[in-house]
Amino acid sequence: MFDLVLTNACLGDRPGRWSVGIRAGVIVEVVEGDRLLGQKSWDLEGRLLAPGFIDAHTHLDKALTAERTGDIVASGGLAAAIQTIRGLKADFTAADVAARAGRSLRWSLESGVTFVRTNVEADSFVQMNAVHGLQAVQQELADQIDLQLIAFPQEGWFETAGTMEAGSAVWVEQALQQGVRVIGGNINRGLWPSSPEAQVDELFRLAQQYDCDVDVHLDNWDGPEAFTLPYVAQKTIEQGWQGRVTVAHIASLAHVSEAEAEATAQLVKTAGMTVAVLPTRIKLTRVALLMEAGVNVICATDNLRDPFVRYGKADILAALLLLGQITNYLGDRDLTRLWQTITTNPAQMLRFPHYGVAPGSPADLVVLDAQTIPEAILHQPERLAVFKRGKLVAGTML
Repeated sequence: MFDLVLTNACLGDRPGRWSVGIRAGVIVEVVEGDRLLGQKSWDLEGRLLAPGFIDAHTHLDKALTAERTGDIVASGGLAAAIQTIRGLKADFTAADVAARAGRSLRWSLESGVTFVRTNVEADSFVQMNAVHGLQAVQQELADQIDLQLIAFPQEGWFETAGTMEAGSAVWVEQALQQGVRVIGGNINRGLWPSSPEAQVDELFRLAQQYDCDVDVHLDNWDGPEAFTLPYVAQKTIEQGWQGRVTVAHIASLAHVSEAEAEATAQLVKTAGMTVAVLPTRIKLTRVALLMEAGVNVICATDNLRDPFVRYGKADILAALLLLGQITNYLGDRDLTRLWQTITTNPAQMLRFPHYGVAPGSPADLVVLDAQTIPEAILHQPERLAVFKRGKLVAGTML
């Protein structure tokens, strides 16, 4: 007898109808047909059952602040957005950050997300208020959604007088000392005057000292002059951090030669790195090249209604549809590969020992009013139910 049985489910990666038996928050059995008994049972009537989505690149500390800036929002590009958020961060309190992040995470839950990795800024403007706010909501919602924090130096790594680079390194280390387990970076030769290689070296030094994974905003510049990706890949290999490094954006990869891009993609694959692509930016990196090279690519929602991105409702499936439209991925095979960028690929990045609709995996599941993966992406159906460790945390079971 199981705690919960979901019957007549379509699983997306195999034909037929399936039953899933859940006990103590873990999937115990997955069998074809309707042969399992549970204290509670729900007939999905052929609807799609998927593992809980993973949104592995967000900025919850800044979410829902666009209304505080009015017409200034995103009017002057990346540098203007950074300047705008500086004016807001000084007024952030831990309670304010926790309230906005909590609202955003509940939207994520409604979209089927059961795990979020978020950047959290630690610098002289916001100090540790954002870290403390997100740590509070991390604990508050622990039984509904998993939240992992990245200590993020939005203001750059070093302090360079007379420039925008305001230096966040000492605050990032303080965040690591207070329990944040992923170290971030914001490495962009087009934005900061200091050496990107020196920034990478310092970042990896701290990663090794605190035994942290690395998740870096990198080369977010529409030109070849900001191209540090090969150096990061080589550093990953030299330090033995394969499988522990994620780079986001890498827009400049789209502006180097085809030969250099292909060689770099192979180096990234050898380094076991993950690439986060954020479709709300619209101008993307060479997504198809990276995927064909076997690089672990993930899709995520990025910013949410702040000075960087005015739009969105934390819906990872909407972000995936946008990625498909931008990349012109049309066929069922390609749509299924895109689906992996919000499921199995980020699970690989996070090094989950078990993930999916399979025995031994946590019962983190989403039921969609669709029958196939392509239909789920194209039609953006209702998320009828979201389970966290076997507990219903969003949606309404019919």
